[in-house]
Amino acid sequence: MKSLVLLLSVLALSAPAEVTVRSPNGKITTTLTQDSGGRLVYSIEFNGRQVLAPSPIGVIVDGIDYGAGDEMGKAVIRRFREHFPWRGRMSEVRERGRSARVHLRNHSGAGWELDLRCFNDAVAWRAVIPGLGVRKVSGEASAWVLPEGTVAWCNPDTANGEGIFERWAVDQIPPERFKNGIGLPVTLELPGGGFAALTEAEAMGYSGMTVEPGAGWTLKSSFRDDPQGWTMNGEVRTPWRVMMVASDLDGLVNCEAVPSLCPPPNKQLFPDGIRTGYLKPGRCLWQWWAYNDAGTLWDRQHWFVDQAALLNCQYYLVDAGWETTREHWGEGGKTAWDRLKELCDYAAGKGIGIWVWRGWTYNEKGQWPGLETQQKREDFFRYCAAAGVKGVKIDFMDSQSHDRLAFYQACLQTAAKYRIMLDFHGANKPAGESRTWPNEMTREGVRGLEYNKWSALPPSHYATLPFTRYLAGHGDFTPTTFQPQFLKGTTVAQQLACAVIMTSPLLCWADKPDVYLNSPVVDVIRTMPPVWDETHVLAGSKIGDLAILARRSGRQWYVGIINGAGARTQKLDFSFLRRGKWTADFFADTPGDPATFKIERGVRVDAHTLREVEMNAGGGLVVHLR
Repeated sequence: MKSLVLLLSVLALSAPAEVTVRSPNGKITTTLTQDSGGRLVYSIEFNGRQVLAPSPIGVIVDGIDYGAGDEMGKAVIRRFREHFPWRGRMSEVRERGRSARVHLRNHSGAGWELDLRCFNDAVAWRAVIPGLGVRKVSGEASAWVLPEGTVAWCNPDTANGEGIFERWAVDQIPPERFKNGIGLPVTLELPGGGFAALTEAEAMGYSGMTVEPGAGWTLKSSFRDDPQGWTMNGEVRTPWRVMMVASDLDGLVNCEAVPSLCPPPNKQLFPDGIRTGYLKPGRCLWQWWAYNDAGTLWDRQHWFVDQAALLNCQYYLVDAGWETTREHWGEGGKTAWDRLKELCDYAAGKGIGIWVWRGWTYNEKGQWPGLETQQKREDFFRYCAAAGVKGVKIDFMDSQSHDRLAFYQACLQTAAKYRIMLDFHGANKPAGESRTWPNEMTREGVRGLEYNKWSALPPSHYATLPFTRYLAGHGDFTPTTFQPQFLKGTTVAQQLACAVIMTSPLLCWADKPDVYLNSPVVDVIRTMPPVWDETHVLAGSKIGDLAILARRSGRQWYVGIINGAGARTQKLDFSFLRRGKWTADFFADTPGDPATFKIERGVRVDAHTLREVEMNAGGGLVVHLR
């Protein structure tokens, strides 16, 4: 008996330490411990059900795997509350949770810390490894062991996120199909109901993470743009590894853990944060989609500004070509910069701000001067400010390597110095950067409407994006075409709904201005909000099949529906209105005719209204409520 007591005492003394953190609402519990081999692991329970089995944590710095056999020390647990103004799917972020800072010591005696945060709708961790001098990070041992039966929505394009999401059971993901990895975010359908999503936050300074299939029901970390690792100077601080968890799509879409994990903006650069005066969301006319480079010809620019004013846009974007000899800006004794100043002055008289394009690096054939050096960035943004430019679209980064993420940050910092807003194209997914750098108004990182110029977006793609890519943040989808030859399996009502559903504080209209001006919905085009005060995913929504979002802007509501499947009748519930009587305008599909709207105006509705809506295959609906 004494020997049994002694044995139990020894086992108790040798048992690994454990840290448990619960969300304030009691729905999420995360536990940090070590497995039988001494590997640091964490798990997540949601509503009493395990949604993440013990999953490894590890960062490899100078050949040392931090997380393998380390000694766990004390944990400091605190409550936290994040409340800040926001821009996109809601006007304010309110997140609460509990955090644990866990002290560890590896087998060489070096100390480090793991930060663990448990939100009401997410769990996140990051490693902080102190040190001096240049150090090499060669990857992570981090992985996510998911419940058997989990289904993942996977993006095969890890260069710039411009892939079509594919639905796979996690244990069936074909490595050969995803030979370049899987881009974040990855949305997960959980067995037994509910959803999760894997992504990262505060990635600048590190390297962008992708994932790849592991054994069984596991996704493991990879860094496809830095396969040999990368160097960092001094402290190594990983991005936050984020797992959102929700019982329904509404909870998933409204999770704002990603920006909450990022630092607030610098007060010197942004005195009023995201509300600093020059940071103004708006609708923007854009000429490249409809006209290609011909739209950049100098003799057309005043006309485009006039059309932007007629469409009640706040901005006009001059795309690629304005700095080249092809578009004739630098003729008649003028330089392209002289012409740009002239255009900005003319546009200001119309209440229009000018955005301009530049490729990220020098390209001799395309005549792109580039922005790859700090001197080029200083000169370019200074010239833009002197000309009166409001924003710059930077293109073709096509990587989230350590060096390329440093380029993003250098652009944001230098542009902020000159009070210039930015739109990144050919870009990776957002990771909360616009919390810290609110002069980032939007970025691409999505297969948008431009693909309908040379191929066709499947209708299911439109109905997938709100629940996959847009979980990471804003995306410059560049909606909406009404030209029949570009509908390609969709309808005009669905195309209008994209402007409601695809969140972008710089809302760039793709089509020709006369197409909009001559349409029966020009009033909607002229007044579409680029940002929202609140967003709700309504009943009936299903990833890849049907997206139904209700969004409020001030005292108005919009409902957008994207039908990614065959013709159907869908019941629309207006209970999100809560109270009062509302006047609604319906912009619906005309049965069998994708190129025309069925319009009803002045319909009276309230929170008790249920209405059946008929939609064509690939169709949709927009409702504007006042």
